[in-house]
Amino acid sequence: MKRTKAALLALVKWGVIGLCGYGLITTAVFGQDSLDEEAGVYTYSWSGLDALFNEEEFGLFTHKRAQTPLNGTDGPYLLGTTQFNIDEHNQLTSAPLDIRRPVRVRVPNADRDSFTCVVRPVHALPPHTYPMPARLIALSDIEGNFNALAGFLQRNGVVDRHYNWTFGQGHLVLNGDFMDRGDEVTQVLWLLYKLEGQAEQAGGKVHFILGNHEIMNLYGDASYAQRKYIGAAQRISGEPRWDKAGQALYSPQSELGRWLRSKNVIEQIGPYLFVHAGLKPKLIESNLALADLNQIARKYYGFRAAKRLEGSREGIVLSSYDSPYWDRGLSMSLLYKAFFLVNDPLHAAYHSTTQAELEQVLQFYHASRLVIGHSVVENVMTDYEGKVLKIDVKHGQEKHSPRTQGLLIENGAEYRINAKGEKVRIGTAA
Repeated sequence: MKRTKAALLALVKWGVIGLCGYGLITTAVFGQDSLDEEAGVYTYSWSGLDALFNEEEFGLFTHKRAQTPLNGTDGPYLLGTTQFNIDEHNQLTSAPLDIRRPVRVRVPNADRDSFTCVVRPVHALPPHTYPMPARLIALSDIEGNFNALAGFLQRNGVVDRHYNWTFGQGHLVLNGDFMDRGDEVTQVLWLLYKLEGQAEQAGGKVHFILGNHEIMNLYGDASYAQRKYIGAAQRISGEPRWDKAGQALYSPQSELGRWLRSKNVIEQIGPYLFVHAGLKPKLIESNLALADLNQIARKYYGFRAAKRLEGSREGIVLSSYDSPYWDRGLSMSLLYKAFFLVNDPLHAAYHSTTQAELEQVLQFYHASRLVIGHSVVENVMTDYEGKVLKIDVKHGQEKHSPRTQGLLIENGAEYRINAKGEKVRIGTAA
């Protein structure tokens, strides 16, 4: 027994020593830093010894500004009366904006896609509820992946090869997180912008439900953005701070910012509720109707207000744990619990929404189904006895990948569809 105990202690001891040694060696060789992502400044930065062999600046630095180089074609960004573009040679150009003429959007993908958009002078606030259309397609969490979006829309009859709306009176629901991570965020947004206008003219509808990443960009949180977008924001706005530059890029003075600010965080279409992340019982305990959720969220677009409003009725809507665009309660895996435990052990919400709680939420909002993104699943699927449809998947990088999936509701059935045009029935429509 004593030998076993001694062996275990020795194993723990040498394990700790090994981990510490590994950490010291990797830090010495590859470097270490601490970045203030609001200011865009390294509190400290050690280059690592490998900088000597990679033609990089070598040494230990404090208060060093992080580099934000441009990286190819981007834009257009319309701010006030000026149009900004970045070309393939990383040159930022500006020109007077004439909204009577369509703007050209160029995509830096292998196909060199491009399309034009007509700028609209007014963006009316959308309703909170809609009748159920004959055909509805929903897609979530594209995250700046233009190829996935384009291929999916083309193969499922939503657009033609010139990116014009072909879905007639159908409805397209974009269930949040079309920004961040990817390299074609601006082009993705402009395509959605274009289709929204064309759908209205055809008697159809594009519903853009904002997710946490759209909300973050509106208040200047660039934590998940490619550095080229921060660089573009800095150069266009003249603001060196990452948060201030990001706020300016999507401010009410920018066309994309003005458009995003008109969007809801939740909508009901027929018996289906569409929301990016989920709905907690706390919302109905505070008697928050759909109109309340959208009004409160919209009031604080562009502001970091969650901590200041913590504990209040408005704070619930903005909370990083309870908000309709942050909640993980419907997908509370062990991985999420571990993540919350490490990052916020005192305040994190670990509770998994129960079937009974979900039923209460659906009853309160007079709905029978809930469609969410935010939390990744392997395939578009149903959960909670068919009453939750989960549509966030890891989309493919090429245009017609079977990994790029969405939801189709038509003829009394729910289908999983993909960017190859294939469909598989997964449930009976509500």
